[in-house]
Amino acid sequence: MIKLIKPFLLFFIPLAPLFIHAQDCHHVVKYCEHSNREGYVFNMQSSSGAFIQGDTAEVSIIVYKGMEYKISFCSPSNPELNGNFQFKIVELITKGKWVETTTYTNEIEYDEYGYEIGEQKVPHTIKKRVYEKQPVVRFDNSEHENAQDFVFQSNKTRKLVVKVYIPEVPSEEYDMSGETYSCVGLLIEHQKGVKTGFGR
Repeated sequence: MIKLIKPFLLFFIPLAPLFIHAQDCHHVVKYCEHSNREGYVFNMQSSSGAFIQGDTAEVSIIVYKGMEYKISFCSPSNPELNGNFQFKIVELITKGKWVETTTYTNEIEYDEYGYEIGEQKVPHTIKKRVYEKQPVVRFDNSEHENAQDFVFQSNKTRKLVVKVYIPEVPSEEYDMSGETYSCVGLLIEHQKGVKTGFGR
């Protein structure tokens, strides 16, 4: 189990959903293999959608301190996809840095006798602190033998982004434009995390 530092709230944001098949894929996540025997409970951030194979989808989720989560994917409509999903868990971390900006003003230039001889540009440098979000990859299943689930416990509440690639596999089913589509379920489950250390 991998430990992170924040909790998740989930919003399914597919990059290329097929609305023509949206009703067919609605609630498909309920057909994914659940882990209730391991003590996990279905998380309402779970979602379903129809996607063109070869596309990528992003989901924002929130996880909470002290909870253990399990994230997995399934495709009941295209079982050949199961075991081949590629996904990452990314967190946007706010980091600060100093930025210098230089402006110029025109000032009159005088000679040694006090006579005006023209103008010169005088630089003025301003230094300020700016903040920007930088993506940090918390988990990449390609670095873990293509693991198809991710189990972790967060030590604080955090917002994460789940990025999943829908692999391309041969299929006899095509949509109206001739592109292969698949129903994909993003299953999120949770249970109370384990507290470490001695207790009374």
